[in-house]
Amino acid sequence: MGTGKTTVGQAIAKRLGWKQVDVDHCIVEATGKEIRDIFREQGEEGFRALETKMLAQVLNGSIPQVVTTGGGVVTRKQNVELIVRHGLAVALRATPETIVARLHADATRPLLAGDVERNVRRIMQEREGLYDFAPVQLVTDGKSVAQIVDELWAHPAFRRFLTQND
Repeated sequence: MGTGKTTVGQAIAKRLGWKQVDVDHCIVEATGKEIRDIFREQGEEGFRALETKMLAQVLNGSIPQVVTTGGGVVTRKQNVELIVRHGLAVALRATPETIVARLHADATRPLLAGDVERNVRRIMQEREGLYDFAPVQLVTDGKSVAQIVDELWAHPAFRRFLTQND
């Protein structure tokens, strides 16, 4: 949610020469509906069920890829288990102020409708601790995409992952 997952994912995929796959984009393509419309029609639970199904499909691919997800993917234990089993989890973090600044004008995020700042803080509180399973934790506040990619590239867990998956 506004930490830079998709943007950083695209940049690291390019650097690796791997395919980048965004789970939300795959859901939109598969259903022909925007995420906000799925939320409106099926609620968050309906969306999360689609997200779990799509995540499993994407992660079962055999080619090297960088998979990006929405921040709420961690609200289902099944998703966390899939992520841990099939790759290296990287959690990007930012302060509520940074996230609000990045997302204030984004009308495509159904969970942020209304008071963006209040909703960002509420969601961050609800998800507190849910990202702790990720061996790589990077703070994105005040950093360029290039700086974040360099930090990820140098991270010992990332280097180990690349070595093990050569």
